Amino acid sequence: MPSQSRLLRLPTLFALLLGVALAVLSTPVLASAENSKPDLICHTSDPQDCYPRLFEATDEFQQIRDGQEIPQGLHVRLNIYTGEKEAKINVPGEGDPSLEGLLKEQAVVVVEPAARDDPIIPPGAPVYETAGQIKTPPHAAKAFVDAMKLLKAERGEHDPSFDASLEGLEELAHDMYYGLQIAEDPDVVKALVCHMIQEPYPRAQDAEDLAVLPRDQQAAAILAASLQNNPTALAAVSKQWPGLLQHYCPEGMAPLASELFRSIGPRPDQDAAAAPLIKARVAAISGLIKDPAIRADFLRHHLMGELARVLAREDKAWAAAQRKVGLLAVDHFLDADMGAVAGEWPRAPKLTDEQCAKESWQAPEGCWDYHVARIAKANKGDKGHWSRDVQARLAAARKKNTAPSKHVEL
Repeated sequence: MPSQSRLLRLPTLFALLLGVALAVLSTPVLASAENSKPDLICHTSDPQDCYPRLFEATDEFQQIRDGQEIPQGLHVRLNIYTGEKEAKINVPGEGDPSLEGLLKEQAVVVVEPAARDDPIIPPGAPVYETAGQIKTPPHAAKAFVDAMKLLKAERGEHDPSFDASLEGLEELAHDMYYGLQIAEDPDVVKALVCHMIQEPYPRAQDAEDLAVLPRDQQAAAILAASLQNNPTALAAVSKQWPGLLQHYCPEGMAPLASELFRSIGPRPDQDAAAAPLIKARVAAISGLIKDPAIRADFLRHHLMGELARVLAREDKAWAAAQRKVGLLAVDHFLDADMGAVAGEWPRAPKLTDEQCAKESWQAPEGCWDYHVARIAKANKGDKGHWSRDVQARLAAARKKNTAPSKHVEL
């Protein structure tokens, strides 16, 4: 029979074991309660100013508040105007237009502020000059000075030094300073235009000579280069424009007002060998007609009809010149983002396919639609072909331009 003392110890041992068990079971609960964080963050005594500790992302960008925890995998950006971080649910494959063309390691998303309809200009602020200041190079190029002198001297045929100087002048004309120097000299501009439109001189057929561009093509390239992205140079030519139109070229039978406007498109007797020259002329004309007054003169003298004759050529050798013509139409008349003024062109009514097919190489202005469509059909496998864009923009322009056609007879 167990002793009395042993019987007394059993309840005590049982109570002890029960207490240990309860302590073990309650420890996680207490620890969890002690280590848990509040669900809200409140920096002030205002309960309305509290917000969740864990950032709750949506499909739209939201501000990340102070102290908020950001789950991994969100699309986070910085608003550089407010200095605030913003985040939203990341969508794989979704591109951000503001990052196009930037290296991902260096990309910063810029959030544009709301545009003002009435920007405030401080009183007495200087007029903004888009061209900026054209700096004079520390050392003037001797080749440039020599080429300018040769141009004004009107050197004749078969002069290797003259043609070599033209080639060097084209390289320098791309520089804004030298481009402006060319444009500011009326005698040089007149010489370039005269060489551009006059008949090419006879050339020897040796290998060295064939490496030099024809003089007319070279002159057009120089004029185009001097005006490219150089509004100050264009303004200089615009001031000379009335006097330039009255100028007689050395071998010209009429002033430039007559000869220039009818020299843009190809003649019936010119074959594919003339395509590079026409392309160069179109590039020069495209630079000139950025000026509104000069553009108006070209339109009055049926510029777009001349260019339609380029589009009418079916030889593949004309493809580059035709593309240059299409880009001219988009940049100056069909795309407002490029500075085109709505309603300036097209002017002539659209002709039927039968009429344009009958006109063949003559291609009046109203046949632009027909020839662009023909070129687009011939290149239907190329979804990025220039003709598709021109075709769509031209159709849209015709719908908007319901005014009566304007024609000026020469």
